[in-house]
Amino acid sequence: MKTKRAVIIQCRLSSSRLKEKALLKTGGKTILEMAMQAMHKVRADRYFVATDEKSFLQLKDIVLKNGFEIFAGDLNNVLDRFCKLIKKIKVDTVIRATADNPFLIYEAASESADEFEKLNKSGTPCEYFTYTGLPHGSGVEIFNAGSLLLAQKLTDSPYDKEHVGPALYNHQDKFKCVFKKAPSRFRYPDLRTTVDTYSDYLRAVCAYNFLTKDKEQNEPFDCEQIIKAFSSKEVLNPLIYIPSVQKGHGTGHLRRVLNASVNEGSFVYIPKNYSLEQTDELLQEAFDKGLRPSQIIDELPDETLNAVYVTDNFKTSKEKFEALSQSKCIISIDEGSDFKDCSDYLLDIIPSSQENKNVNCFNSSLIEKPENIRKKSSGTIKNVLICFGGEDPLKLTQAVKQLVQNVLPDSRIEYIEKPVKNLKEKLYLYDLVITHYGLTAFEAVYAKCAVILLCPSKLHEILAEKYDFAYIPFNHITQNNFEAALKSERIFCKNIIKPQKNQLKSFVKTICRGTKNYCPVCRNNNIFDRVVFRNESRTFRKCSSCGLIYFSYSLEKEKTYEKAYFFEDYKKQYGKTYEEDFDSIKKQGLKRSSVIKKLCRTKEKNLLDIGCAYGPFLSASYDNGFVPFGTDICEPAVKYVKTKLGYPACTSSFPDIDTDKQFGISKFDVCTMWYVIEHFKDLDSVLNKVNSILRLHGIFAFSTPSGSGISSKLNTQSFFTNSPSDHYSIWLPFKANMVLKKYGFKVIKIVSTGHHPERFAFIKCKKNGFIWKCLDKISRLFKLGDTVEIYCRKVKQI
Repeated sequence: MKTKRAVIIQCRLSSSRLKEKALLKTGGKTILEMAMQAMHKVRADRYFVATDEKSFLQLKDIVLKNGFEIFAGDLNNVLDRFCKLIKKIKVDTVIRATADNPFLIYEAASESADEFEKLNKSGTPCEYFTYTGLPHGSGVEIFNAGSLLLAQKLTDSPYDKEHVGPALYNHQDKFKCVFKKAPSRFRYPDLRTTVDTYSDYLRAVCAYNFLTKDKEQNEPFDCEQIIKAFSSKEVLNPLIYIPSVQKGHGTGHLRRVLNASVNEGSFVYIPKNYSLEQTDELLQEAFDKGLRPSQIIDELPDETLNAVYVTDNFKTSKEKFEALSQSKCIISIDEGSDFKDCSDYLLDIIPSSQENKNVNCFNSSLIEKPENIRKKSSGTIKNVLICFGGEDPLKLTQAVKQLVQNVLPDSRIEYIEKPVKNLKEKLYLYDLVITHYGLTAFEAVYAKCAVILLCPSKLHEILAEKYDFAYIPFNHITQNNFEAALKSERIFCKNIIKPQKNQLKSFVKTICRGTKNYCPVCRNNNIFDRVVFRNESRTFRKCSSCGLIYFSYSLEKEKTYEKAYFFEDYKKQYGKTYEEDFDSIKKQGLKRSSVIKKLCRTKEKNLLDIGCAYGPFLSASYDNGFVPFGTDICEPAVKYVKTKLGYPACTSSFPDIDTDKQFGISKFDVCTMWYVIEHFKDLDSVLNKVNSILRLHGIFAFSTPSGSGISSKLNTQSFFTNSPSDHYSIWLPFKANMVLKKYGFKVIKIVSTGHHPERFAFIKCKKNGFIWKCLDKISRLFKLGDTVEIYCRKVKQI
């Protein structure tokens, strides 16, 4: 009996890049099962999995269980495998899919098959059909079975034999092949849904978890669900926690990230060579709360996953930071290593010993508070808990137990030698908790227990003293010191209690939505560039190659340069709109254009002002004898320049502008940028473009905030905090020539501007008073202005 339509899923288990990937589970189902369930939604007479002899026995039961038939053929000659199956079932139309695609869009497959048959019925021959532009891994191929049998006879290509479809579409002189642009609802060519590598597999797990967050789904995912998942931040940039599981570091790091991962799509990395004996109960506790086994991974993906890494590692090594450097970003919690500058964002939760530790955010309210709180203490200590992180690497438990027995002979003593399930909610049962500085100490305080810290190092002693704990000093575990701690008022620590405002998981979600930037000039992802400033929403670094200070990580939204930017936003900062400030800006422009005029060597003075805004510098340069042209991305501003001022201008982004097309000029005598250069994320392409449109010996001039001004030196925190969120670079004037030389320019004049004597914070003075005037002279003499004008000449064509 002849078969009209057959769905054939190609499957093998011998993949070298990801072994037996078809049998890997994304959730409760294998990748092959997901592919079969999706393709069962496509109308066909028979459904097959075409595999090889070696994989047959492993696949047979799962294939039959899902309502498919199974056929075995050659391992490497997949074309022959298909052709033998075609001959066996005498099929007309084959709908081909592959088993490494768990997110096949069955609606697109159905429409493809219908369109293929419709074309042939209408008299338009079609032997191969596929939609183009689907997510990579979500598409299928439709072909005529007889045509494939003919193609097999005509090809000797190993590639054609391994991949089936190319036997037809690589020979379009013999076969009619149609590649049709997919309908818009299916067309997302930038998304990747296939599973070819380990990183792909983790992405698929993340997508599955995203789609089944509320409940499992028995039906295959439809197109809308698939596109939604693979377009989401959770899937595009999966979150991977890397806790410390090193013996001696306690279990608090792992416990914290497991709690943060429950009911989320994030992963927790526990290395293959790590024994889970110490953490079985912690893992089981997390699984009971909703963590999925697929969220525990023992291998880190490559850079193609573009993951967000969260290290909770005590001290992360230089090698580990290097291994994570190609990620979307690195967030570190309570990082204590010498390489913490490698992290894009530093979050401290447990208070540290360093008063001025350079972190983005300190927030002890992120410690998860216990729900069970003790009632008012009776003052009698009956129940004592001794807990040193579930490991007790220094073997302190027995020594402390003896002390308690001597001093409190009637008390009931419990001690912990391994992780305890949900310990946080059991602390309230104890009158006294004896532990060391760390998560358990804070949880015990929040549970309103009496707490005594044992200090196994001098650092622990410093921390205990600083945060007002009762403690037994370093190397002095004696009965007298224990009795003194019991009598101390600090046994009920009061100074650290803060109300809970945030959960760690939601806080980390906010952080990982930030934007990572590279040095605008060098474009290098150098995680070893020195961090010069951090605050709750920003991280600034200094490029080790060119010396430029740049905005390396930001949680703030990018600005758009529309009319509001020059009016409402400008007025908020300067007290008047850009248009109201036109004359003042033009006055500055007259000074600048006069400087440029003296530096010019040519009589013709065509000038392009990049980022011309509403044209005050164009007007000033015209008054100084230049022929001005302007460009800006703000259409209302350009319209104003053309209609009100009457100067040639165009709406165009830089460096994309074609000046020859816009103005009929390929080379200018002068190019200027006034407070514009800092707005570019990619200065490499910008400066290359300026060189290409400037005549040899022409002048390039720009102004920008200075990283060497009085504000950056004496009011560093305010300077970086108030730096606009769209300023991606801060120039150091003495480094400018080194940067610009690379692009064929030589700095010939630097003018320090924006002098503010009142910003000499350590000296109080009245504006225009004697001291103020003296400070103004000092500021000008030592070039301490908060802004700078840099004038350079093009000396080389690049």
